[in-house]
Amino acid sequence: MSADDMSRDPADRDLERQLRAALRPVDPGAGFVGGVMARVAAERPHGAGPSRWRPTAPWLSLAAAASIVLALLVAHQQQLRRTEQGLEARRQLIQALRVAGDKLDLASRMVNEQQPRPNSTDPGA
Repeated sequence: MSADDMSRDPADRDLERQLRAALRPVDPGAGFVGGVMARVAAERPHGAGPSRWRPTAPWLSLAAAASIVLALLVAHQQQLRRTEQGLEARRQLIQALRVAGDKLDLASRMVNEQQPRPNSTDPGA
């Protein structure tokens, strides 16, 4: 016993000794594995098992991956369409602003031409 064990309460040392004895590794014996496997086989329903689901798992994964790729392609196409619509709207706006500017220039020239010009020889100036 170490010096640390001597300073402990005797009840603590007894409890520790009991725990060590209870938690000591024990060989389960030769028939343990066979018994567990027999019990697992008895509890498994007939016709069900992991082998039944394994062939469909790759198809499910492939279908999920294809769905994700398809969704991404559709979203990309929608984004391209929105971008094209935005560019077309921008082009139309620029054209409308040019036409409006041209019309304003024309109206301004017409107004300026119709106003009487002040005469430089007019004594009232």
